[in-house]
Amino acid sequence: MTFYVTEKAMRPASDKRRCFYCLAPIGDEHKQDCVLVKKKVTVQMKISYEITVPASWEKHQIEFQRNDGSWCADNAISELEEIAEKEGCLCNRAEFEYIGGDSKPFLDE
Repeated sequence: MTFYVTEKAMRPASDKRRCFYCLAPIGDEHKQDCVLVKKKVTVQMKISYEITVPASWEKHQIEFQRNDGSWCADNAISELEEIAEKEGCLCNRAEFEYIGGDSKPFLDE
């Protein structure tokens, strides 16, 4: 696919009439490795953290509550935000894996 450089590829930090990233002049094609040519992919995030549950609960009850019960996975966002506030970030708890699902390239100037 061909993506042409427009003025949107310029940045306020530069007055040069070219892509701020791949340096291609306005009207020319973005270079193939330009960071403004994007695609969507699927990643899987694995994260480990402690939660509080009733002391009598076993593995199946904990997993049922989180996976099949009425608990909404959106609640994990606030749990993770709380951890990030305390620790500064989640980098030491998270791991990402590329799964696939590449979309067609698109331009995001």
